[in-house]
Amino acid sequence: MKNIVAIVAIIATAAFAGNTINIGMSYARYWQSIDPMAFMEDFKVKFPLLLAPTAATLLPALIATFLSVVLNWYNPETRSLWLIALVGLLLTIAITLIYHLPNNLAFMGLKYSAAKATSRLQIWMLLHWVRVVVAIAAAVFAILGFKKS
Repeated sequence: MKNIVAIVAIIATAAFAGNTINIGMSYARYWQSIDPMAFMEDFKVKFPLLLAPTAATLLPALIATFLSVVLNWYNPETRSLWLIALVGLLLTIAITLIYHLPNNLAFMGLKYSAAKATSRLQIWMLLHWVRVVVAIAAAVFAILGFKKS
């Protein structure tokens, strides 16, 4: 059971990291290349389509990583690796809730001027790449936790 949960955590966390890389390398690069008002119109259509793959990877990653922390609770060295992986996933969620979600809703509602949309999208991209790096790190720590246990 412990190994199955760990493998699910690794696969789901890596899939989540891959999903975020895809968003950054395809959609976000495209959004930066078009007119800011066209970007918000496009975002309104495409953003909802990104929710299912994100949830389908992040939720199993979060649940399995949490379970791996619990299953390794009495092994401090292994527990710390799993905790780092879990904190990484929670950090990506925090960044999303604090910055991305409010701005995503504003982009979808066409609430920004062209100049403001451009500056918000630049910050969105910067923080998105922070999420990518943190998600990759979470996957690495999940692998290390699995190897150590």
